[in-house]
Amino acid sequence: MSIEISIALFSYLLGVIIQWVGFRPKFRELDEYANFPIIWTAKKVTMIACFLEALTWPYSLILENELILEKNETK
Repeated sequence: MSIEISIALFSYLLGVIIQWVGFRPKFRELDEYANFPIIWTAKKVTMIACFLEALTWPYSLILENELILEKNETK
């Protein structure tokens, strides 16, 4: 594997880890109610959704930047 691909893969995975750590407070809110089956299921669904969002962090970053640019152009 070339050095460029290794650096890109490392950067991407580092971004995923940073995003995942940012989502941790969402999970802690549901921890005290984890004894209820519906809350346990909601927590698992939230974790899966946050994991998928963490995997797509470059796309959300690009879309966020485009929205800021579009907002500045309309002013």
